[in-house]
Amino acid sequence: MGRYVADQNKNVMMFESGTYGTTSGTGQWLGLVTNLEPNESTNVINLRYTSTGNRNVSKFVQTAKDYAPTITFHPQDWRLLGYTLGSIVDGGSPSPYTHAMVETNSNVGNAYTSGVANPFLSFTIENAKQFNPTGLNHVKTFKGCMVNTYTLNATEGGILEAEVSTIAREMEYSSGATTAVSESTTVPYKWSDCFWTLPSGAALNFIRDWGITINNNLNAPHYNNGSQEIGTPIPENRDYEITMTADADSGKAKTFYDQYYQGGSTFNMLLTISAAAGSQEAFLTFSGCTLTDMPDPTANEGINQWSLTIAPQKASVTVNDLTYKYNPW
Repeated sequence: MGRYVADQNKNVMMFESGTYGTTSGTGQWLGLVTNLEPNESTNVINLRYTSTGNRNVSKFVQTAKDYAPTITFHPQDWRLLGYTLGSIVDGGSPSPYTHAMVETNSNVGNAYTSGVANPFLSFTIENAKQFNPTGLNHVKTFKGCMVNTYTLNATEGGILEAEVSTIAREMEYSSGATTAVSESTTVPYKWSDCFWTLPSGAALNFIRDWGITINNNLNAPHYNNGSQEIGTPIPENRDYEITMTADADSGKAKTFYDQYYQGGSTFNMLLTISAAAGSQEAFLTFSGCTLTDMPDPTANEGINQWSLTIAPQKASVTVNDLTYKYNPW
């Protein structure tokens, strides 16, 4: 017997294929994972009724089961961003390889799991706290995970951090052996690998911090079907949001405030993330962008800064890296 200590924790992704929620293949490296929150609920109802003769809860009744694991990590590739948008086309050979990611809507299925009820790519997450002997581990396997929200943040002087919130159909518990996985040696992306440009190619060189959030607004239905677990998650409306902290810049003040914020003009943006040109880079294109908020305080000291909130209408991503496939095959 012993303690579960954090240096032995393991989080592994596995593909799903054939049928939604069916794990396939070997363990896949998620990235430099710093935390995983299982976010489990068995939704226990405290039931009280008459004729018991006391003030206590009469019965505890376990109802619907919900699983929504959230992973926080430093990305070394962009596979889960592709799972968020819904479609990945792998190409290129030999390396570097390309991965084209585009949005999918609710009427489009995927090539890897069957059924019209599953329009999005799904995957399995194994979350393990390990002790040395097999049989004394604490392993949760979340099957049927779909990405609900994907958030990517860059802070001045820091390493990029992603937070992926998923909705899973079910969880299987085990105390046995964990799935093997090979660590990626790819360096993580950092803030200096990133720059934003407008359609004219003009670089926005005054941005301090930024964040991107994609929300699929998944609906997790609990049907009257004899199961406490959810059915297949249903994607509802998709939302994008970009936030930026930027030094107030005289060259862009009129454009951002007068044309975009007050004037309501839409615009396109490109985010380039490049650790190595041609072999470790991603291009995130956002179109139909609207500047929805632009606080413009006038302080008595320091650098004037803007906090920009931008709502894109569409997004797509192209990646060049050394990962052969983002898809199961």
